[in-house]
Amino acid sequence: MTANRPVRLSIGLPVYNGERFIRFALDALVQQTYRDFEVIISDNASTDGTMLICQEYAQRYPNIRYFRNPENIGAAENFNRLFEMGHGEYFKWAAADDVISPTFLEQCVQVLDANPSVALCYSKVNRINSSGEVDGTYDYPMWVSNPAPHVRFSDLILVNHFCVAIFGVIRRSVLAQTPLIGKYVGSDRVLLAELGLRGQMVEIQEYLFHRRDHPQTSGRQYNIYKRLSWFDPTRRTSINLVNWNVGLKYLEAVRRVRLPWSEKAACYRVSLRWFIHRRRVLIEDIKTAIVQILPFSRNLIHLARRISGKGINTGGGI
Repeated sequence: MTANRPVRLSIGLPVYNGERFIRFALDALVQQTYRDFEVIISDNASTDGTMLICQEYAQRYPNIRYFRNPENIGAAENFNRLFEMGHGEYFKWAAADDVISPTFLEQCVQVLDANPSVALCYSKVNRINSSGEVDGTYDYPMWVSNPAPHVRFSDLILVNHFCVAIFGVIRRSVLAQTPLIGKYVGSDRVLLAELGLRGQMVEIQEYLFHRRDHPQTSGRQYNIYKRLSWFDPTRRTSINLVNWNVGLKYLEAVRRVRLPWSEKAACYRVSLRWFIHRRRVLIEDIKTAIVQILPFSRNLIHLARRISGKGINTGGGI
């Protein structure tokens, strides 16, 4: 940051008990070839050595700022607070356990600078393990750069992708028009779909983003129906209709975004296809909710299973 103007890119790094990998994430950021950025860390009341590591980096690098929440406010609010604290023309969320290659920011900013119709730029992604070794890729061919919003929206909600594009570089003026990360499971997926409605996306055809997969990730620690408490700790016992909620939020996004009526109608048809394709997990949502509301119903279901000889499956997920 200079005395006369803010940086062009704000990077928000939310963290909770990230002492094992956060040094790798921060080292990757300070080694970027693009230099006009700030890093804002929001520590969600970590109980390990995260605070000391972050304070060390904030003292060493003037473009790193560290803040600590007095209590755990949940992932959703922590992610959104970082967006509010940044002021750059572009914004990026960064995970405390992932790393990016040195040219990631430079290449993404070049794409956004060259084309104002692009809302988000990201790169191809590979998977690294706890030791930092590449052991796979996340390849999801999608037409997210297509000029038609309904085409982008279709792939973003119908392709079973891993939502890694949410960690790309986003045009702040577009992101500011959205509800950001909601306090429900799958809200990152809904946000990505709405960004696709609002603008084109570009995937750089190089593996510049390295997502770390390890046992402590939220996706591995929490079953999909119990993951709500990770987004919002105050809703540990809330009924969690995961798939119904996501589907209805897709409809809200289409209603909220200004589009020609022909495009809106096409997006609503895509949403209907999503509900049809997800009908089985939508039924599982209802089964799981019944068990949660009436705990004794589990025994009744198992009794009915023995009598009828038919199995049940209480799983499901996005």
